[in-house]
Amino acid sequence: MAPLTRTYRRTGPRGARIPERQGGYRPEHIPAFLEERWYQEHLAPLQIDAEAKSVRRLAAVLLVQQASGRAQGDAADFLGINPPGGQFVATGTLLRWLRDGQDAFNAVLHDLAEELDRATDPTNYQRRREVLRSWSLSSEIWNEIITRLPPVPGPVRPNLDDRVRQEASAFVRAYVTGGEPLFAPRHVEAEQPPEVRQVWRERRANTWFQLSRPDALNHYTALCRLLCQHGDALIEKIESGTSMPIR
Repeated sequence: MAPLTRTYRRTGPRGARIPERQGGYRPEHIPAFLEERWYQEHLAPLQIDAEAKSVRRLAAVLLVQQASGRAQGDAADFLGINPPGGQFVATGTLLRWLRDGQDAFNAVLHDLAEELDRATDPTNYQRRREVLRSWSLSSEIWNEIITRLPPVPGPVRPNLDDRVRQEASAFVRAYVTGGEPLFAPRHVEAEQPPEVRQVWRERRANTWFQLSRPDALNHYTALCRLLCQHGDALIEKIESGTSMPIR
């Protein structure tokens, strides 16, 4: 595969580089975190589940690179997953696996690209990313969501403050754009003083875990369902091209 091996067909008097493949799916049709179905059908049989997260990121980057001719770092920038001040790289464990498994990886990624080429109505993930670039759950919408949660028995009340609103915003954006909460803009957090932002960073992973675990407590199960419903409403607005503000 041209992008993975960094080989390109030269064209034009100045030797401009373009990707080998032309036509078919476009970079905007690739989510930042490879869709679960695509991963299960094409990449999971390679038995690299221990590196599933890194594989899904790398595959998304390579699919964008294949369709656009961008360098890997530029493709990661396009997807919004390049770390600030750094450069996108696969994990060391995955890179070591690729030394022996690159041919198999190339083959299944090629098969996936051909499947995407045959799609008749592909999702424009880039449009969703752009629309939600400056988005977060407003205080008003957040209050509407949490008032619909079922009552929690006992004296201990669940925390539903702005910190959780920030993580819920990241969860919804990841749901809508096919990305990861890790790379979502953090507008609510950015409004906080430095010491508060540090505390929020230390606690975010636990909140993501509670929202995504299959055996979540009833409170988080209900919250996740409501957040996904709000995400579905955002998707409908974006896909319909509505001019009303996205909230």
